[in-house]
Amino acid sequence: MDEVSRRQFLKYLGLFSVGTLAACATPTPQTIIQTQVVTQVVEGTPVEKVVTQIVEATAAPTAKPMAGKSLLPVDVPRDDLFVADQIFRYAPAGQYNLHIPSGTTPHRHALMMETFWLRDQETGKRMYDCAKSDPVYNADFTTMQVDLRDNLKWSDGTAFTADDVVYTIETIKANDKLSWNPDMNLWVDKIEKKSDTSVLFTLKKANPRFHTLFEARWNGVYMMPKHQLEKESDLATFKNEKPVVLGAYLPIKFDPNGFWELFQIRDDWQNTPAGIEVKQAGPKYVLTIFYGDSTKKAIAMSRHELDVFFDADFEAFKSIIDSTPTFRSWYKTFPWAYPNEVDCRHLNYNLGVPAFQSKDVRWALALALDIVDIETNYIGGVAKVSAIPVAPTGALMARYHKPMEEWLTALEIDVAGEKYKPYDPTVPQKIADWAKQQGYEVSGNPSDVFGTGWWKYDVATAEKLLTNAKFKKGSDGKWMTPDGKPWTITLIAAPDENDAYRVANAAKDQWTKFGINVNLQGLERNAWDQLGFMGQFDVNTSWYSLSLADGDSWPQIQNLRSDRYAPIGTDIRPKGGSYMRFQDKTIDKFIADMEKVAPGSDDNTKLVMDFLKYWVENAIDISVIGFKKFVTWDEQYWTGFPTSEKPDYMPLYWFQGGKYTFEVLKKAS
Repeated sequence: MDEVSRRQFLKYLGLFSVGTLAACATPTPQTIIQTQVVTQVVEGTPVEKVVTQIVEATAAPTAKPMAGKSLLPVDVPRDDLFVADQIFRYAPAGQYNLHIPSGTTPHRHALMMETFWLRDQETGKRMYDCAKSDPVYNADFTTMQVDLRDNLKWSDGTAFTADDVVYTIETIKANDKLSWNPDMNLWVDKIEKKSDTSVLFTLKKANPRFHTLFEARWNGVYMMPKHQLEKESDLATFKNEKPVVLGAYLPIKFDPNGFWELFQIRDDWQNTPAGIEVKQAGPKYVLTIFYGDSTKKAIAMSRHELDVFFDADFEAFKSIIDSTPTFRSWYKTFPWAYPNEVDCRHLNYNLGVPAFQSKDVRWALALALDIVDIETNYIGGVAKVSAIPVAPTGALMARYHKPMEEWLTALEIDVAGEKYKPYDPTVPQKIADWAKQQGYEVSGNPSDVFGTGWWKYDVATAEKLLTNAKFKKGSDGKWMTPDGKPWTITLIAAPDENDAYRVANAAKDQWTKFGINVNLQGLERNAWDQLGFMGQFDVNTSWYSLSLADGDSWPQIQNLRSDRYAPIGTDIRPKGGSYMRFQDKTIDKFIADMEKVAPGSDDNTKLVMDFLKYWVENAIDISVIGFKKFVTWDEQYWTGFPTSEKPDYMPLYWFQGGKYTFEVLKKAS
């Protein structure tokens, strides 16, 4: 099937599915891959492995909407209920202990958890969370004082004070099974209570960025209720089904199979950070629900049984936006999607696998990809390409992508003893030409709309690189490893992240065409996570940006420290390491050098740029596209969701800072 017919087929399939399946209300069992880590003895040595089993679980039932009470899986008035896409099925269900590495955070941390500060990705503004002001360092950055709000209460009515902060830090430091333990032990010498509303951190060494551990982009060090948790003997195994929270919402009911959770706003929502900021209560109830793939989300939204979905594939999005007048996305027209989440889609190598320790192999796989085909026929032209591992938002493109364009264009790599320039600056124009052929209006410079350039699609050079790395191509056109075995790449992806899964499918198609056997595994999120944690993959479709919105890389690359490396078969989480199984003394030096300069300084910007050049030149990963989110909502019951016309807060409701998105909602008239 050629590219054009594939897009048409998927579009018609999405339209057909919404039109024909909307009447179906009976839930169908879903195949679920459940995982657990077990220890097996291999040749006398205990080895941890991920064991999977396939079970069937029934998704939440759906029904046609009615006025008054909802026929969703909860019995509350529909006009008091906001229904949000849960993204994936939670396992184990009812696990509200988010202080352990396995705690599932999306939505939950927005509704329940708090740290000191937040960084809104849309406005770039620092938001005060539990802190009432900015961090206060001494002259040499070896102490940090935090002054706390005096009007916050836990959900049981107990006042939040400095005692909770001291307990949180000391508890995390003392228990290596808790999240943030490596960071707290690396930096914190001691923490002192100065008053009920003030604490002082004394650091082991100078760090002008220590506060970023408590400034949530996605998450941060979350405060613990001392009066509740000090009674528990083992926080690492405590499930916390009835949590005491600082956030505005409490969980009151959940599906034992993990398909949905129901939250209720606190009566005293005014004593929460979101309530103080927004000065109004959000919906009385919030239901997060996992319907499944994009088509199922579109069906639910067409029946007004889903008020917002976090993302969908291009075909399902178009089918729903074209058919229902109460739906809309960030932009009203092409490219529709929200573009400013500070993340990129990547193809990550497992650098613990010998094949990927070769720079030639890594570059060969990049040059065997056709980015224009990926962006147009797999993504629909609605995301920006990015050759560097930094989100292509407007601010970050101005800081890094565009200043590095000259360097990228001049970049030369060694191909079997010859110099070769791999960068193609014409990529955005090629995508713009395609968009115009589709009838879309492209306003402005193509590089502003579709990103700067990317790598050439050059299979001849890719073949030279593999041959130089001692790989051989058989008479059947298939590549063999240096030891003469058929080369198979195990590529893992989570289908609930639509673009990541589309990129994975594109890589499979294009690498297969190049002669590599690709075993693409589309896994439920929990299974995908476990395989990543244990290093049981060759290539992974992950997402991150190696720079924050303010241009600083240091907080984003802590997991690349060599002392956080974990070999394949060992869980990366206790050390806070990277999926990539990374050890590199040059990267360690970049991290150490960044610690010596202020985050907003010119010296830091130069260090970050040098770090990015090193990363790119060595093809440590394949950065593919920036993040776009078809975060789309239905205004049948609720209005006030952020839009490009009214961007007061970011629409990323599953982030920690997404709490404001819930609180600003108002009932539709």
